[in-house]
Amino acid sequence: MKSVFYNTAATAYRSPASAARARAITYIVAKHRVKKLFLVCGDAIVLYAALFLALILRHQTVPTYSDIKTHFWPFTILFAGWLLIFYVGDLYEIAVSKNEVKFYNRLLSVLWLNCGITAAYFYFASSALFETRPQTIFVIFGFSACVLIAFWRYGYNSLLERPTLQRNILVVGLNDGAYDLIAEIINHPQLGYRIAAIVHHEYSGEAIVPGVPVYDDAVTIKELMVQENISTVVTAFDPRTNVKLLQQLFDSLSLKVQFFELPTFYERVTGKIPINNISHIWFLENLAQTDKSFYEFFKRGSDLICALALGLLVLPLIPFIILAIKFDSRGPALFFQTRAGLLGRPFRAIKFRTMRTEAESDGIARWAEKDDPRVTRIGWLLRKTRIDELPQLWNVLRGEMSLIGPRPERPEFVRSLENDIPFYNERHLIKPGITGWAQVRFRYGASVADSYKKLEYDFFYIKNRSIALDVAILLKTVSIVLTGSGQ
Repeated sequence: MKSVFYNTAATAYRSPASAARARAITYIVAKHRVKKLFLVCGDAIVLYAALFLALILRHQTVPTYSDIKTHFWPFTILFAGWLLIFYVGDLYEIAVSKNEVKFYNRLLSVLWLNCGITAAYFYFASSALFETRPQTIFVIFGFSACVLIAFWRYGYNSLLERPTLQRNILVVGLNDGAYDLIAEIINHPQLGYRIAAIVHHEYSGEAIVPGVPVYDDAVTIKELMVQENISTVVTAFDPRTNVKLLQQLFDSLSLKVQFFELPTFYERVTGKIPINNISHIWFLENLAQTDKSFYEFFKRGSDLICALALGLLVLPLIPFIILAIKFDSRGPALFFQTRAGLLGRPFRAIKFRTMRTEAESDGIARWAEKDDPRVTRIGWLLRKTRIDELPQLWNVLRGEMSLIGPRPERPEFVRSLENDIPFYNERHLIKPGITGWAQVRFRYGASVADSYKKLEYDFFYIKNRSIALDVAILLKTVSIVLTGSGQ
């Protein structure tokens, strides 16, 4: 272990810039929350509009106060369930709110699920709420809600992508993190930002981003901000390396624009930490453990309760899963493998076997791949639904894992990755998890490049872990299980 000492050293250091960085993060978070709140309120209004329309079509007249009163509370309970499923289905992630086929496939899947839940609600759970079962109103409402939600979301997505509503960004300095940020903003205009200009002190005249002007440090930044109507400046350079650029930015304070360091802006826009743009100081400033004592206590208690409850719930299914594995291929039903845990300590992780027993008969550790030929037919289904992870509940009870945390990797891969990826060992500052932020936000890691990307998500979780974030991850995991989008 090269640098897990940050766990204790962090309490001894706080940068003077921490307060400014906290204010910057608060600003970005507030902006995204306003967008999401507007979206949630819009969905709720559309659902009530669909109900009102259903009552009009059913009775061929404007509904009376009595009709509205009769249906209001039963449907309000239903709408709360719809909005929760929207959240689980990632329909409140601004980054996916884009008018493209992928988004509408997701929307259609969630609407079908909601209609199924609505049918069950009306025919099995609403007898105590309605005097009669409103079958006709249910059918009309379901159709109306799907159509109105689709039109509303199309309009909302179009609104997010309008250039007039986007904030112009000036990127000062170019490095790998800056290129990643620029790509994220260009590919996701719905985030509300547009790259308006770039300043780079080593600019040699080559095209960097189509349609985006690039300047060297000879430009007067204050004039450039006025010319390009800049509202946000993101700095990707070390101020100590270019005093001239730093002075120009300081002289531009009177324009009242927002200034962000690249790691801060990148984190809240993408939900990742840019590894190439952080140093040892970042860990000292952000990964202090002393303020997480109550959270860690609460999390351990939740792990024990949830692992026991879930284990008892799935216990009747385990014999059938074992029989299916045994009938599908020869070998044991359970699979034991050494993984790196807290502070890199090895432990034996338990899973249902999903690969053929001769998958690594030559003794060489290999990455799991998408559509891996070593996976059995039953193994494919177990992976898609994450059922293969259930035996790890025993690891949770033993304290070797948590329900939520970075994915535990094999020591063979860890030894290689710590040489290829900066700060890789810092992911072991907390217990690994059955599911986690990287697992629900990124595909299955099958290479060093994938591990690099997943590490950016892991650092985001380690820094921002909280009860609210854990609940969000659990809900997104439920969505993956229900849709079979795992690997």
